[in-house]
Amino acid sequence: MVFPRTDGVAARGAARHPAAVLLRPGEPGPDRYLITADRVWDGLAPEPVRDGFLLVEGARIGALGRRADLGGGWDTVPRLDLPGATVLPGLIDCHVHMALSGSATPVRDFKREARAGAAALAVRAVQNLRLAAEAGVTTVRDLGTPNEVAFPLRAAVAEGRIPGPRVLTSGQPITVTGGHCHWFSHQCDSPAEIRVAVRRQVRDGADWIKLMLSGGNLTPRTNPGRPQYSEEEVRACTEESERLGVPVSAHAYDPDSIRRAVDAGVRTIEHCLFETADGIAYDPTTAILMAARGIAFVPTISGAFLRMGTAGPEGRDPVAPRFRERRTQIREVFRRMVAAGVPMVAGSDAGVPQRAFDGFPADLAALVGADGMGLTCREALVSATSAAAERLGVDDTGVLAPGRRADVLAVDGDPLSDIGAVVRPRLVLTAGRPVRGPEGAPPPAADGARDGRRTESDGSGT
Repeated sequence: MVFPRTDGVAARGAARHPAAVLLRPGEPGPDRYLITADRVWDGLAPEPVRDGFLLVEGARIGALGRRADLGGGWDTVPRLDLPGATVLPGLIDCHVHMALSGSATPVRDFKREARAGAAALAVRAVQNLRLAAEAGVTTVRDLGTPNEVAFPLRAAVAEGRIPGPRVLTSGQPITVTGGHCHWFSHQCDSPAEIRVAVRRQVRDGADWIKLMLSGGNLTPRTNPGRPQYSEEEVRACTEESERLGVPVSAHAYDPDSIRRAVDAGVRTIEHCLFETADGIAYDPTTAILMAARGIAFVPTISGAFLRMGTAGPEGRDPVAPRFRERRTQIREVFRRMVAAGVPMVAGSDAGVPQRAFDGFPADLAALVGADGMGLTCREALVSATSAAAERLGVDDTGVLAPGRRADVLAVDGDPLSDIGAVVRPRLVLTAGRPVRGPEGAPPPAADGARDGRRTESDGSGT
């Protein structure tokens, strides 16, 4: 329990009832105000605080606890009451692509907008970031966007010039010539070229280095079931990144690529299906090493779980036949990894086909129960709050605690018992600034996020 400071505010001459606070998206709130709700969950505790409060002080959290423990001296502090709601940390989406449309044809959209210039891509990214924030996402890790778009947008959000979640970004990934996502990546074919690319990305401001270790579904004429890079090349990437103090994220589908990423010491592995041309070939030894070294996996697969049984564009199945046939094996792989102690954090792969930026809460819900990865509601929420912050190396968000950023989500209901509550946001604050509030609903999503054109990939991610 954390008790608030009254800072000498006395009840003398104060109103007998608290002043209501009016929060409007895009406008700063009061410098200091209380949020009260039926439940407040800090991102760590087994259970939420019942009938709780959260004190917001500018961009930071001042205090939190039970409403009954507030005591006197708070009548003059503005208050926002959210009956029926749960207040929790804002969500962290650990895998997005800011400049991709999330439509059925994101590569075609990207290439068309890239021909128009970086400004067109930036407009797309601004739209995407706003959608994510209004859905309750207060931090994103972008793992593949041209530098001239990624780094200025990160700064614009940080400076409050545009609304959106805080951005951590790799900028441009590293891939082989003609390799996965080569159309916005550094194309490198030797350890020396990889080291140069790492140095350039760090020079330009990358928070992460993204290495495309295997082929991918989004790029024709690449092979998701085989490594693109040798062990020596992967080590060149991690050694240079470690020297410069920047972590590495590896895109890897197949067992060999995953093992090379683990042996080289990457921080996170994206997708991590252990997929081969013949099926799923889970390697428990690799999983044990991942657990021992604290290497997290980001499955990015819950969107496909969610779309099972739905109709895709023009009646097409939105999930590839091979993935549908292997879904039971894939679920079992992820469950075995979690049981082995491998850290798991949630990421949507937003921007790839049929992955809109406001879909992360629903993707998170799809991780729960027998139809998903078998997670409990709390485990799913932890994977998108406190655990995500820890694995991404950000220590000022992901948990509601005094002094942390006021990255706050309030939802209708109790997501710790009904994960579906995460798709019902009532309030979103990013660093104390409201991007979604009870005084107005956000505008609808751009048409491009949900059009009915033919899908470019197989629905299982990049």
